[in-house]
Amino acid sequence: MTNKIIKHRSHQIFPVPLANTAEVSDDAYGVTSETSENHAYSSADQSFQKYFTDIFSKLPYNTQRAYISDYNEFSIFCKQNNFQGLNNSFTSNEECIKEYVALLCQTPLAYRTIKRRLSALSKFLGMAKLPNPIIRSVYLRDFIRLSLIENKKFRMSHKQAVPLTIEMVEQINNKIIPDSLLELRDLAIINLMFDALLRADELVRVCIEHISHRNNTVLVVSSKSDQSGDGQYRYVSSSTLSMINEYINEANNNPSTSLPRDQNDPRSISKGVLFRRVNNHKTALHPYQESHSANQDAVLNYSSIYRLWQRIAVRAGIQENITPHSGRVGGAVSLAEDGASLPELQLAGGWQSPEMPGHYTKQASVKRGGMAKLSSKHKR
Repeated sequence: MTNKIIKHRSHQIFPVPLANTAEVSDDAYGVTSETSENHAYSSADQSFQKYFTDIFSKLPYNTQRAYISDYNEFSIFCKQNNFQGLNNSFTSNEECIKEYVALLCQTPLAYRTIKRRLSALSKFLGMAKLPNPIIRSVYLRDFIRLSLIENKKFRMSHKQAVPLTIEMVEQINNKIIPDSLLELRDLAIINLMFDALLRADELVRVCIEHISHRNNTVLVVSSKSDQSGDGQYRYVSSSTLSMINEYINEANNNPSTSLPRDQNDPRSISKGVLFRRVNNHKTALHPYQESHSANQDAVLNYSSIYRLWQRIAVRAGIQENITPHSGRVGGAVSLAEDGASLPELQLAGGWQSPEMPGHYTKQASVKRGGMAKLSSKHKR
C-alpha cells in the first residue's frame, strides 16, 4: 500500500506513507510469510489509526498542522522519487529516510526545520509501531548528524535571506518576457510572494478561491504566525492579479487544439490549489483532482519553489542568491524603507509580534540616518 491520506478539518492532507512490501528481514518483527506480512502491515495501520483517533485529534491545532505539513512533505518526496514509503522493513526505511535527509540538506531550509521534520517522522514510526532507524540505526544517526553539521555551516554563511526588493521585482518583470506556461506561473509566484510576504509553505496552500480581485487580497489559510488558525488576508497588487489571470488562462487553454479546456479536465484550473507542477514540455499542468491521492504529484513543495527562484534569478540576471524567503524579507524591507509604520508592517506580513518587522524598520532607519544623509550630501 502506498501513500494513504486522511482529510483534516482544515482541509489539508494528512498522509500515511505506509507501504506493504515483500522485503521483511527484521528480527524484531519476525515476519516471514505473506500472511504475516499482511498482518504486520494491518497491525501498523491499526496502531496509527488508534493514535490518530484517540490522541492526535486532541492535540493543539497548530501542532496538528505542523505534523500534517511535515508528513505531506515526506509523502511528496516518496512519490516524486519512487520510494514506496515507510513499511515494516528496517533496511527500506533506513534508505528512504537517508535519501530524504540528503535532499533536505541540499536546500536552504533552517537547521531547526530539518530537525523538526525528522522528529515528526520518528514520531510517525512510533505511532505506527514500525521499525525506526532514526533511533536504532547507528549508521543513519551519524549520517543525519554529519549532514546537519554541513547544513548548519551553510546556513551560518547564508544566515539572512537576501531581500528581493521592489527594484529587483521590477528588474525581473522587465527582463523576463514569459514564453511558456512555466514562466507565466513562476512570474506570478514571485510577484505574489513579494506582495503578500508569503512563506513557501503558505504559497503552496493558496487556492483559486482565496484570491479576491475585488478586494486585491489573498486569504492565507494557514500561517506559522496565525495561532488561532482563522487565516489572514494579505494585499495583492493589480499587476500581480493580472499575472495570475494570464497563468490561469494559459493553463486552461489546450495547446493541442488551441481551445479552452473542459472545466472537468484535471489539467485545468477552476478550483483548488492555484500553483501546480508543469509538465516537461512546459505547456500543461500535471493532472489535479480534489480528494485524490495522486494530487501529491501535481502540487509544489519547497524544493520546487526553491528551484524556480533560482531559475528566475538566472533569467533576470540577478547575481544575489535569492531564495523563497527573499520575497517576504524583501517586501518587508521595501515597505520599511518607504516609511511604513510598525503596525502596517505587521499587517502586511501577518506578524503577531512586532519583533521581526521591528528589525526591518531599524535597518531602514540606518539608511535614512545621519551618516546616510552626510554621505549623500558629499556624494559618497
